[in-house]
Amino acid sequence: MKDIYDWVPWFTTLARKIADGGPRFLVDRAKQVNWRDDGRVQPLLNYGDNCIDPFSFFYTLATWSRSAQSRKRVFLSISEVFGQSALADYESHDKFVYPQPVQSVLFHNRGETNPKHLWKLFRQAVSGLADIGSGDFRNALNLDQVAPRKLTHVLFLVNPHEFLPYDAFVRYLGQPEQPARDFVWEDYRLCLDRLRGLFPGCLPYEINVLEYLAPNLRCDRVFHVSSNVYGDGRDHWGDFKSNNWVYTGGPKSGTRWQDYDGGELNGGYPLSEPRLGEVVLVRRGVTRGRGIGVVYRNDFENNLSEQSKLHVIWVNKNTHQLTGQTARLGFSRAKGKTLEAFQSTDTYAATFELLRNLEKRAATPPRGAQGEVRDGDLTGQENMGSVEHPRNRILYGPPGTGKTYDTVRHALAIVDRVEMHEAKHDTHRFRELRFDPEAGSGQIAMITFHQNFAYEDFVEGIRPVLEVDDLRYERRDGIFKCIALAAEKEARVAEDEQREHKLFVLIIDEINRGNIAKIFGELITLLEDSRRIGQKDETKVTLPYSGEDFGVPDNLYVIGTMNTADRSIQLLDTALRRRFAFIEMMPNSEHDLVPGDVAGVNCQELLKAMNGRITALLDREHQIGHTYFRGIDNIDKLSEAFRQKIFPLLQEYFFDDWAKIRTVLADNGFVHAQTGDKYLPEHDILDGETRNAVARHDL
Repeated sequence: MKDIYDWVPWFTTLARKIADGGPRFLVDRAKQVNWRDDGRVQPLLNYGDNCIDPFSFFYTLATWSRSAQSRKRVFLSISEVFGQSALADYESHDKFVYPQPVQSVLFHNRGETNPKHLWKLFRQAVSGLADIGSGDFRNALNLDQVAPRKLTHVLFLVNPHEFLPYDAFVRYLGQPEQPARDFVWEDYRLCLDRLRGLFPGCLPYEINVLEYLAPNLRCDRVFHVSSNVYGDGRDHWGDFKSNNWVYTGGPKSGTRWQDYDGGELNGGYPLSEPRLGEVVLVRRGVTRGRGIGVVYRNDFENNLSEQSKLHVIWVNKNTHQLTGQTARLGFSRAKGKTLEAFQSTDTYAATFELLRNLEKRAATPPRGAQGEVRDGDLTGQENMGSVEHPRNRILYGPPGTGKTYDTVRHALAIVDRVEMHEAKHDTHRFRELRFDPEAGSGQIAMITFHQNFAYEDFVEGIRPVLEVDDLRYERRDGIFKCIALAAEKEARVAEDEQREHKLFVLIIDEINRGNIAKIFGELITLLEDSRRIGQKDETKVTLPYSGEDFGVPDNLYVIGTMNTADRSIQLLDTALRRRFAFIEMMPNSEHDLVPGDVAGVNCQELLKAMNGRITALLDREHQIGHTYFRGIDNIDKLSEAFRQKIFPLLQEYFFDDWAKIRTVLADNGFVHAQTGDKYLPEHDILDGETRNAVARHDL
């Protein structure tokens, strides 16, 4: 069982080599690593040598541990390039038990960060917890691309003996009080100190593993074993502790192995009974406690032999005198006086309380600041599925309210499984995740509907292919089918690899400008949550061109934007309205984009007044969005915004009814009425009625 920690010395050795070698050493070797097998450049290498910092390097490395194939390629390559021993096993997910990155792997924004202070903090982390400078920790957190969870995760990868990722699990255990509003080094240090007290003798990388076992905890199923396993007076606790296992001696004289597991009534030991998540107590004699572990794997379940072991994750390695006496059996269910002896001893009582609380929490997982909880298997993958987003949503509102802009944040909140208020507008990461239909890579696709957009563009169709001397036709898959197939494939692979699947997002800008019935066709039904692949009413249709069975996977999300000035939400296709959640985005006159004072003009009050008049004259769906005032910092720019953007919009709204336009502007001098008299020739060539009509015309 100790081999689940094989990654720990490998990572720490690599970190020490990089800390000693310095920037040039890392840059030269990072370029030699066989990062990808698809010909694409690893983002780590995209922004120049100065931006290949150690934290971005380690976070990039962690992303390549999701599958056995990528682990073998990248980790083997790093072993060769950096001159260190290779790992023994790349196939088992159990050997890479650390949370996977769910944010941008880079610690800079396209090269905008000077990495010198990152190198300083990195070297401090390699040295140990006591060497971290509070100011250096804060400087890293102040970077646009860095949050507490991301920074502490990479500290954990660099030195798993002393750090832990500050995620929901750690916050739950280590900081029961309301956390500080601004996360600082002292908060994190106190959290780690508390965790060391909760898990006596355990190191952070051991504590980290318990999170994956928490959903399987069974505190009502407890066993006990003596560390004097052969009855020869020797104490094997050191072997138990260092190798994360317990075992018993061979069959006594006249006892067969099958009798050995026969239960307490006939003198055997119930070795095959303990299951994943159940508890094991270790004692020496009947009055000395050695420790407490949680079962991870039971060799005895399939093979009763002297080579079999009961593999455990230690949660308490504290040797302590028990308050009572235990039974003398070498291995059995712990009950009665044995259980009481441990539970009434302070150091062990606290562990029992901790395990029971974790068991309750796993039954009803709480949401942390980012909603994270992890799966109960040791896959090294993070399950953040407690944050539920609607599968289909439409952002709607008047023009200029930032609907298309905000799709970036909505999409990243989905793929990162975080609450909307936790997501950032990160255009760099958004571009990194853009879906490539040809390669099937990426997770976010974006298209715009228009009047000529058709089913053949969206799902599949027949397209002409012009060759030198011939014209032929071929079937092509549309963007919706391409990303749906990629999402379905990812879900199958994730299930095979026993990890959390990635989420995919299709953004449809101006969704109401297309003919919904024509574009979606029969697929409109498949968008319903209950009809998606894997749900109770899973539904598939036969596609008309390819004849293939097709369904919408559950890990594909659709985000639409709708300009209400083009079409009212009430006029939207009823089938679409029923299947989408609608999120209104209205103008905000107090938005940061709207300046308060431009040469004496209060643009916030100006926008508020204009929209009030538009609502009174027309309706609330034709207001002016706050983004029309973006970047206005002088009167010339304000004038240009009115002349080139706002006036044309008002003309469209009111069909060139200048009386209403002047009302919206409160006759403030922007619009002047002119007669046509000056354009008429001096001699009278028009009849009186025509002349009067021209003279009355407002130009």
